[in-house]
Amino acid sequence: MLSAIQYQVLRKLSPGAPNYCSGSAYAHTSKLGVLMGPGFFARIAGKTVIDFGCGEGEDAVEMAQKGAKRVIGIDNREEVLEVARRKALAAGAQNIDFATSTEEPADLVVSVDAFEHFADPAAILEIMNTLLTPSGQVLVSFGPTWYHPLGGHLFSVFPWAHLVFTEKALIRWRSTFKTDGATRFGEVAGGLNQMTIARFERLVAASPFKFASLECVPIRKLQPLHNRLMREFTTAIVRCSLVRR
Repeated sequence: MLSAIQYQVLRKLSPGAPNYCSGSAYAHTSKLGVLMGPGFFARIAGKTVIDFGCGEGEDAVEMAQKGAKRVIGIDNREEVLEVARRKALAAGAQNIDFATSTEEPADLVVSVDAFEHFADPAAILEIMNTLLTPSGQVLVSFGPTWYHPLGGHLFSVFPWAHLVFTEKALIRWRSTFKTDGATRFGEVAGGLNQMTIARFERLVAASPFKFASLECVPIRKLQPLHNRLMREFTTAIVRCSLVRR
């Protein structure tokens, strides 16, 4: 009964898909520069880089153009890799390849906006470990995390809506404009694994890696409230560097 009532409320609040997390905030700037932080492009200069979960290749192409010796974009969807190859060709980037897997070791594995989507993030960390040179590192940036005001991504009809409404009500509401048959958050396009900062820390602790650095970048408007106790609710993105133990 509760889910049915919530579904009707959601239909009233948002009859169609909200335009959140669309990437429009980076229309006039470098998304990589913002998410990966100062010094990122200097860090990849002259390095072989794997863009893990490269999608349609925008970030991989930018890294190839801004100093990386070689970029390998990895994604498990051949259809997006084809788009990425066309973008690299149009940009004239010749030091770049796209594939579903690689055996070529990299100095750096870069992961942008992906750890909140992986179905099995622990397994992904194990895979990343196999892709690195002996002294290689993993550079990660992801968010919003689950307790962020918009941590529900598409389901964030208003701030923290994904925590107010039941999964059943939200999935039913989504089915009015998405027809992929998803029945849980983890089944939606791209996946949504309800990643929190604390969970990510536990995953890293159980992996072959340790933190060389970890930064919880605060939401600008909530920065006065940002502290260890409130970080799950006031962090915009998680940014970190991982090295082998």
